[in-house]
Amino acid sequence: MAKKRVMFSPVTRLEGLLSVEVTLDGDRVVNANASSTTFRGFEWIMRDRHVTDAVYMTQRICGICSTAHGAVASYLLDELYDNTLSENAQLMRNIMYASDIIQNHIRHFYLFGLPDYVRMPQRPPFHGQNLSDARLNPKDDQRLLENYFEAIKVSQKSHEILALFGGKAPHQHSFVHGGVSVAPTADKINRALALAKTVREFVKGKLVPDTELIARAYSDYYQIGVTEGQFLSFGLFRFGPKNERLLLKNGVQKGNRLIPLDIGLINEDITNSWFSTAFEQGSKGKELIPNPYKPGAYTWSKSVTYGGQHYEVGPLARMIINGKHRGGASTMDRIYARTLETVHFTQLMEDWLKRLKPGPAPIEQKKTPVKNKVVATTDAMRGALLHSAWIEDEQVVRYNIITPSVWNFSPKDEYGRLGPTEGALVGTVVPRQEMLFNVLGRIIRSFDPCLQCATHVLDMRGNVKKERLI
Repeated sequence: MAKKRVMFSPVTRLEGLLSVEVTLDGDRVVNANASSTTFRGFEWIMRDRHVTDAVYMTQRICGICSTAHGAVASYLLDELYDNTLSENAQLMRNIMYASDIIQNHIRHFYLFGLPDYVRMPQRPPFHGQNLSDARLNPKDDQRLLENYFEAIKVSQKSHEILALFGGKAPHQHSFVHGGVSVAPTADKINRALALAKTVREFVKGKLVPDTELIARAYSDYYQIGVTEGQFLSFGLFRFGPKNERLLLKNGVQKGNRLIPLDIGLINEDITNSWFSTAFEQGSKGKELIPNPYKPGAYTWSKSVTYGGQHYEVGPLARMIINGKHRGGASTMDRIYARTLETVHFTQLMEDWLKRLKPGPAPIEQKKTPVKNKVVATTDAMRGALLHSAWIEDEQVVRYNIITPSVWNFSPKDEYGRLGPTEGALVGTVVPRQEMLFNVLGRIIRSFDPCLQCATHVLDMRGNVKKERLI
């Protein structure tokens, strides 16, 4: 039987634009190309700006995970200016960050993921649902549908907690370098506690049993969409006066071994990306030039590796590295681990709110940088997030961002090795032809893709400028 190429485009119910081309040999996927087709411009947008703009500007990369970029930019500035953080500041920061992660996870399970497994009513916004592998009975379908609509309201309540302390959501305004610029008043804390209780009750009473139901009904997906089982995390939720303590630890997991993280082993490869290299005029270094007509390339996302190998990032990586999930590296493992993490974070958020003391805004910003080059890391909703900056006179010379979806949706590197998502697709057997997009969609969405974060450069006039990308 001749091989057949199939284009899945656009892949819907995710953040950004994604196209996936697979090659089928009979009923088996033998090749996959994940193509991020949107340009963004944030590395270039940041140039020549005052470095403190990073907290606000980089949040605009994404509307569903904006606090992650504000957080890591704040950590970067804390190190750049040698700020000292109070306990109240760290509690407020982590409360805001947790609330944003929780709303993302709730929305991912219900709004993005659930239509892959549950019969939805034939009315907007569900017209034309393609679900040829529905396994739940009508009663369960109806229960999950009701929870789908309730989840929208609950995720909004989680965002309200962020807005109470951050001024607005998304794109909060108070989680900045040196602390938090909003005062934690008693009424804000009490309001946040009431909201957090509602969120926790939904997560434990609805999200957990709904996840368990899906996991039972579609248990074969514990063997579908499997990666190599190599995981990486930068850690999450910083404490201490210098952001030196991580609540969720960082590291690299290979098999049963947890290896300490070395940022210097991270590399970005452009072999199959729409970029070319050239020598920069007047410099011994190289620059990257956008090249949308590059032969053989198929994505704007670069291929990021650690020690020359691809690693999966995200809630599953965090839960495995922190000993909270003992499963594998499959589609259903990703879904289940995200719910486990949501339960954990709702409890953490309530605990932090109870420890938070009413008082003035916990912020103290130093005025003079002590460094001119800084790398800052954290984990975001979808996994490992890195910002780096090089400044002169507090103005940005270079700014670089490596997001979780760059890790998970990496194209093939120079040696032809597949990134995590492409690797999870290859080898998949499609039982029936009409199930193709069901199966592919379930695997892809289990990574919670955000392609707005994965690509960054755009010249709307179509001009290719010789500029250095960081």
